[in-house]
Amino acid sequence: MNAAAHHEGLTRASATRALVTACKVAGLNSDQADLLRLGENAIYALPREGLAVRVARSDAKSIEEKVTKELNFARWLRSQGFPGVGPRDDLPQPLRAEGRLVTFWEYIPPSRTEPGLTDLAMLLRALHALPEPDFALPALDPFPTMWRRLEQAHGVKKQDVEFLSEACSRSEAAFHDVVAQHPTGLVHGDAHRGNLLGHGDRILLIDYEAVAVGPQSWDLLPTAIALSRFALPRPDYDAFCRSYGQDVTTSEGYEELRTVRELGMTTWLMQNAQAGAAAEEFAVRMESLRKEDRERRWHAL
Repeated sequence: MNAAAHHEGLTRASATRALVTACKVAGLNSDQADLLRLGENAIYALPREGLAVRVARSDAKSIEEKVTKELNFARWLRSQGFPGVGPRDDLPQPLRAEGRLVTFWEYIPPSRTEPGLTDLAMLLRALHALPEPDFALPALDPFPTMWRRLEQAHGVKKQDVEFLSEACSRSEAAFHDVVAQHPTGLVHGDAHRGNLLGHGDRILLIDYEAVAVGPQSWDLLPTAIALSRFALPRPDYDAFCRSYGQDVTTSEGYEELRTVRELGMTTWLMQNAQAGAAAEEFAVRMESLRKEDRERRWHAL
């Protein structure tokens, strides 16, 4: 991995450098690139090229394995006729640029269709009914990613990193116990409304980085947490449960899985919590976790 990339982290500036370099190698024009999202990855739209470009946090072996899995899974989903987004296989995949891995995807232009929670529920029900692919998928385990975030933490208080590390240590064994006690199947891994796109009269499920084999209740957690943390109206949650056919909050192991999911959400935010709204929200989440306040409102960023 490029040492400078490791030190700098994934910022707008560093991601853009990787984008520009990769596009030059691929013979693409990146002049009008539009940054859509900066989180675990940076996602850019190149509408004129008909592309969405995904810049990974690094080119480390673990990241390369995730990127390869994501490309393979997207191709397999297409073969199943599932409404997803595929890679642009007419371009080299993936490209190394500035210490990061860059991939190219079909661009889905903005749509007037606003995906809803019932769309998410129905897509998850369809996804969960698919057979496992004919290539290996990893077992669901969010902890390696969380440990990496904690090891690379910068610009946040040492005591916050220590608290999160201790909380992860306490939760890891409980998580694996729950997984061992439940049937497993195909899971998206990061199933929330932000990973839906409207495309004509269809709704597409995107972002396959966290795809794994595990308890499928994991995919229902983000919506349940939206009810308790993000002021999702109860009728909307009930409609989601009816569409999917299950209320995960009544299932065995829910509290343990919820704790892990909230730790993941908090360590994700920590990566960009050096200032501004992200720093304020990180402080809110840390206070609620320390006080074990399960009802404290969080805010999506």
